[in-house]
Amino acid sequence: MFESAPILLGQYRPCQSYLHLLDARAKMVPVTVVLILALMTSSYLFYTIILGALLFGLLRSGVTPAKFIGNLRPIFILALITSLYHLIFSGAGTPVLWNLFGFEFTEGAVRMAGFYSLRLILFVSIAFLVTLTSSPSELADAFARILSPLHRFRIPVQDLALILFMAIRFIPVLYEEFSTIRNAQIIRGVQFSGSLFTRIRKTVCIIIPVFVAALQRADELALAIEARGYRGDVQRTSYLRKNFSSREWVFVSVAIVTIVALFIVTR
Repeated sequence: MFESAPILLGQYRPCQSYLHLLDARAKMVPVTVVLILALMTSSYLFYTIILGALLFGLLRSGVTPAKFIGNLRPIFILALITSLYHLIFSGAGTPVLWNLFGFEFTEGAVRMAGFYSLRLILFVSIAFLVTLTSSPSELADAFARILSPLHRFRIPVQDLALILFMAIRFIPVLYEEFSTIRNAQIIRGVQFSGSLFTRIRKTVCIIIPVFVAALQRADELALAIEARGYRGDVQRTSYLRKNFSSREWVFVSVAIVTIVALFIVTR
């Protein structure tokens, strides 16, 4: 089969779950708190509990465990590379746990390898959850409304929101372009099996056409925006708006209090 599991990052899936019905701002505020506190702690327990809560939210939003693991496969490879880097170059001065082919794996290296790999998986899981339960237009509108006070300092908030919208919207488009080119190469007899380095070398031949196609799409999009007379220095309205009701206030309050309490306890 040519087709692989559809990518979740940047691909909104309509559903009637609790997280889908929330205003995007109610999800962005706790996520921001998690990202800030995650950079200030070195607790495995904090990362594990937050990651478990994110997985629970994904399952409640209609994502099966097999689908989630399948879409995280490239991230696992990146986490493995991160782990190898820390195992080889980190942990100097800490007790040696074992020797393998002349390399000494220390306690500090193992601890840092696991910690930073877990942090990477956590950050990607947050991006999965937010983009899965909120459409790109909702995220861009929430981003613009949260940063609206910055208009006083002449910061182009609307332009930043438009950039965010296009970046999220183009992730599944580029993935589809990648799959189309890869399937075309397979039909022509190209084999993507073999060793890891062989597959990487053949994948580069796909990335170049995808990069060229992305530049063409960006040029067409810029012309379309200019033709429609878009201006970022004027106040804009939204076609759909969600009210920040009591449900959102309760969710934000409970989430922030729980996250901060967890940070304090695990620290």
